[in-house]
Amino acid sequence: MDDITVAREVLALMSAEGIALSDDIHQLEQAVRERVLRIGAKAIETHLACRRLGYEGSSRACDNPHCKHDQKFVGNRPRTLATLLGQVTFKRAYYHCRHCGASCCPYDRSTGLGGGQESVGLAKAAALVCTLEPFVPAAKVLAELTGQRLGDRTIHRITRKAGRLASHRERELALKMATWSVPPRWVEARPARLYVAVDGVMVHREQWNEAKCVTCYWDEPAGAGQTRRVARYAVRFESAEQFKAFVWSLACRCGLESAAQVVLIGDGAAWIWEHVGGVLGESTVCITDWYHVMEHVWSAGNALHGQGTPQAARWVKGHETLLWQGQYQQVLRSLEQQRKQTRSLPKHRAIRELETYLQNQGSRLAYDRFRQAGYDIGSGRVESACEHVVATRMKRSGMVWTDEGAQEMLSLRTAYLNGWWEQIWAAKPLAA
Repeated sequence: MDDITVAREVLALMSAEGIALSDDIHQLEQAVRERVLRIGAKAIETHLACRRLGYEGSSRACDNPHCKHDQKFVGNRPRTLATLLGQVTFKRAYYHCRHCGASCCPYDRSTGLGGGQESVGLAKAAALVCTLEPFVPAAKVLAELTGQRLGDRTIHRITRKAGRLASHRERELALKMATWSVPPRWVEARPARLYVAVDGVMVHREQWNEAKCVTCYWDEPAGAGQTRRVARYAVRFESAEQFKAFVWSLACRCGLESAAQVVLIGDGAAWIWEHVGGVLGESTVCITDWYHVMEHVWSAGNALHGQGTPQAARWVKGHETLLWQGQYQQVLRSLEQQRKQTRSLPKHRAIRELETYLQNQGSRLAYDRFRQAGYDIGSGRVESACEHVVATRMKRSGMVWTDEGAQEMLSLRTAYLNGWWEQIWAAKPLAA
């Protein structure tokens, strides 16, 4: 039977049920979708009714590791699930151990069903919407897109379970830093030049905490002589000492060990160079983000000559030109001389702060050499990640996260943005 014949039968069925169809395309798609979904749900039930779901014989080994007896087949127990097509009811084998009381439905476990009343497909759709929208609007969006409704609490539970697994997998891979070994199957790229950019963004959990964000990015061929930029992200609420393991594991997945050049870009914070720089390799090129440097220069210029004055702009422009040419030592000498001639305590402090900042960066300010080599000198990628990976979902008006919930959401969101969504669901988070 071809598709046209089936379509005509669907229309005939709807007509027999008294469903009047107009020529309005919106009314048509709504009415036909509703009927086709119901037919699809019945098709699933009909198919499963002919299967021996989860039957492993009259007995099976007990799941209780402390029990040495077998679970006995009791019978086929019904289960009803909300699916992408509507409610579906089926029967699957049920086993019980009379010695320890443990029971099991092998079909539920093998297909990744958890204790809830939703299919994996519907749960997956719900969690995906929640990576983009807050929980309450997500329920409405899900219903609009799929025609299926789940409660706010159900969607929250599903997303937390998937996020918990995503966070656990991140930590599991980071722990491999102890042996400096990431399985080859995890490595997804082998770029010639790998950029690692690190920054932080504040998130309102039970109190305001910094989420540390790392973006690994590289260029790869896109055909017709063009290239495209690819990025992967990780965001964690960790100390600098702990976070370096997550940076290392993400960089390894992005080809750290095979990259001919590795470039680390940061805002100048000491922890980035001390912790992250140490795990990327001795040949890593470290660059202080140009825009953060200029923010410090402008801050000093405004303190010395007045906010937004022509004198401040001229002062900044002169130092900007020297820094752009890599002459940071000359800038330091100029600042030292100006500081010694300054009697105003606030101005003296402003110069001293800029001096200290630039002295701490040192050779990471060699912008002439970096530009000549073709390196990026700005951390725009990671700042963009802080905005669209973190702030867009986590920092909406009135949002306050639990400590665990914030990390789970960010881990799930980065898994989706990194293209690892199917890997998360292949690990069966509902049954975890």
